Amino acid sequence: MESYVAKQPMADKSRPTEKLFTGMAVNHVNPSAIKQWLSAGWQDIWKTPSASLSYGVIFALVGIVLTLIFRRNPVFVVTLSTGFLLVGSFIAVGLYDLSRRIEHDEPPTFKHSLSVISHNVFGLGIYAVALSFVMLSWVRITTVFAGLMMTNTTVTDEGYSHLFTSLLTMDNGWLFILGFIGVGLLFASIAFTTGVVTVPLLLHRKIDIMTASVTSIRVVKKNPLTMLLWAMTIVAIIGLGIATFYIGLIIAMPLVAHASWHAYRDLVKDEGVKNV
Repeated sequence: MESYVAKQPMADKSRPTEKLFTGMAVNHVNPSAIKQWLSAGWQDIWKTPSASLSYGVIFALVGIVLTLIFRRNPVFVVTLSTGFLLVGSFIAVGLYDLSRRIEHDEPPTFKHSLSVISHNVFGLGIYAVALSFVMLSWVRITTVFAGLMMTNTTVTDEGYSHLFTSLLTMDNGWLFILGFIGVGLLFASIAFTTGVVTVPLLLHRKIDIMTASVTSIRVVKKNPLTMLLWAMTIVAIIGLGIATFYIGLIIAMPLVAHASWHAYRDLVKDEGVKNV
């Protein structure tokens, strides 16, 4: 009678564990490309001005309305304004779609771009939840920090001029400023590193949120100087837009968003993955 020997299951050599969480292939890009991204972004604005500037107007109006609502709490307004940089990569998704449509010769209209979430509902939805958590954490931490550092409540509820004057004259004013900037840089670094190409990837290709985020990390790792300069460029442009009582965002936000699409197209290799 023959004995039965169970066969050992064979490992799936086509999906080795060392390939997990590696992301997609990325390119090395010189800092000089930043100028090209901005130029291409500027051209995209004027290829679809009504749609692009409509998004810009929406961002500006939201900023103005929130500032007016919370005008008696300037610390909270500053927190929201800086937090805008943390979640900007997601809220600009409609503008990314306009650039994608221009590239693929599809109608680049405001109406069409509103359906952008349907390209990758699960991936974009998960990323939106993650960014919401980051934003809420930022608001909570800065609120607590301000409460601990500013025992005089009039510092936070008598307008911007009084706030800035107090920060420069109070004993722990500079400590608050340095702490605010330090925590902000930490949050911004995490958001930028994990999200510099995440939303364009989720929009453009049929991939998961983990692959997109890891690809963003690989982009930053391979292009540290270029990404540092690109992040500084984004902060400068959006900062100028906010500093003009948000009016400048009408141009600044579309410019950065369209340029970010072209940055993604240069930084991530277009191979091996099906586009949406």
